[in-house]
Amino acid sequence: MTSHITVITTANRARRFVPTDETSLEAIVDSLRRSGQLFSGKPLIIGSGAQTEVFAAAAIACVEIETARDLAAHLPSQHNLSLRALPLEQRVEPFSGGLNGDHFSARIEFFFIGGHVLYMAAEGVRKPALAERLMNLTGLFERPALHYRLAQGGIGLMNPRALTRFVITPGVPDLPSDAWVAEGQ
Repeated sequence: MTSHITVITTANRARRFVPTDETSLEAIVDSLRRSGQLFSGKPLIIGSGAQTEVFAAAAIACVEIETARDLAAHLPSQHNLSLRALPLEQRVEPFSGGLNGDHFSARIEFFFIGGHVLYMAAEGVRKPALAERLMNLTGLFERPALHYRLAQGGIGLMNPRALTRFVITPGVPDLPSDAWVAEGQ
């Protein structure tokens, strides 16, 4: 499998790149250890002898690296949250998730500035304290980056600062006291 890198901007434009060789792919993979800094303000530069493209960090919604390699060891911990991109056929299937003991499963749709949408299956360990659960719910916007597994193999990194909202199905049972209780239409 040839590796590919896709940069999706907040203008909902996707730009695809192919690493020039295994050495360049290795340097890209090694930079994943610093993925929390990817959207911190420094531009993302992707170049070769043919051309160089420079992306403003604030204008990047997601970066996806398609590869057959297992890149999980190169990513920072997400504190008991595992996200997996859903292929089209799974997006239309009914979803039954929720709480099962100390574990949860949910479907999350992430909406970005510019209209890009990511559909995810989420799994994790439910925090015992209500305050921790509420912090996990609202704290997604404050993280430096969120990573997810691609359905076709590889990983993606999303920029939480480019998110406009996210929808969790089934609904969260422990809402903050200041949440508005209403049904979507």
